[in-house]
Amino acid sequence: MTKVDNEKPSRETLQVLAYERISDFFQKHADDVCEVEILPPAIQPRDGVSLQDGLNLGIPKKALALAYLEARRRFFDSKGYNDYTSMALQATKIMLLFDPEHLTAANYRKHWLNRLKAETGSQFGSAFHTALRQEQKFLNTILTSPLHRQTKSPTLWYHRLWVMNPLSTIELGNADDSQCVDFWRAELATVCKSGERHPKNYYAWQYARRLKPRMVSAREEDFIDVLKEWCCRNPSDISGWTFLLVLLSGSENAKKVYDTLRDVMIYTIKLQAEQESLWFFIRTVAVQYITQEEYMELCVLIQGQGTGAGSNEAAFMAPDQNFGISRWSRLMTQFLHLRGDLVYPS
Repeated sequence: MTKVDNEKPSRETLQVLAYERISDFFQKHADDVCEVEILPPAIQPRDGVSLQDGLNLGIPKKALALAYLEARRRFFDSKGYNDYTSMALQATKIMLLFDPEHLTAANYRKHWLNRLKAETGSQFGSAFHTALRQEQKFLNTILTSPLHRQTKSPTLWYHRLWVMNPLSTIELGNADDSQCVDFWRAELATVCKSGERHPKNYYAWQYARRLKPRMVSAREEDFIDVLKEWCCRNPSDISGWTFLLVLLSGSENAKKVYDTLRDVMIYTIKLQAEQESLWFFIRTVAVQYITQEEYMELCVLIQGQGTGAGSNEAAFMAPDQNFGISRWSRLMTQFLHLRGDLVYPS
């Protein structure tokens, strides 16, 4: 009887294979935003390395760790820190995919981009411009993929901010208002998607706050509407609501501020939403950013919409006398007393 050879590849072979498979994927899709996911133990590729479907790459955690070891070896075996070889650059991508806080890898890529800028200039369409776009796509891939650690990496978000400084200067130098809005809308979409991958993603929204002064003020309503819709889909995300507060606080359109709060109040009443993050936003805007008359209109809206059993009685109680009522009614009561004890129509 012939003995069938079912030997598995050695660790060294798998290490090289995993590195080459991931490296080839990134090279092939250098101009695309892809999605990388860690495969659960129940799903294992036949070759033990990866599953690919178009722009989607699935990797077992063990294979990614082996690819990282190979990438690290190749990176430090390269000629030197100032010798920007293709092999070293490819290695840094896999190093950052596995370890998003690897400062050496992130700084190596910054130095390479600075050197490219010095050699080719920073004009639109230059090699430096192309490299910045590809770096943006690479960072989008990591920061918006379902990777828990990577999506909230302060190192990667800072690196993205560093890339965005020259990229926005080049791309928006001669752009009209519509092109500027599209550019910043795409950035906001990236932050929102990352916020969905990792709820309450402080570093993603901090990145958005740093970009806010550069956004087109003439079309700020677009950004407010996009973020309002996102926050209503994710009402427990305090980071999203806080950034919406930042946008509203800088808005010169007082009507837009009121309309936004009114829309959120209608949404809240309709669903009887009780999330503390949502109510933090409502209370803050109601106290700081709308007039007394607008606040009274919202109180009338609450009374007119109906807020559940016992809510009308609760509305006339002092905030410290509403024990025994539901949390929803208590939230309504607190809102109706935010700006003093007033008399509301029944």
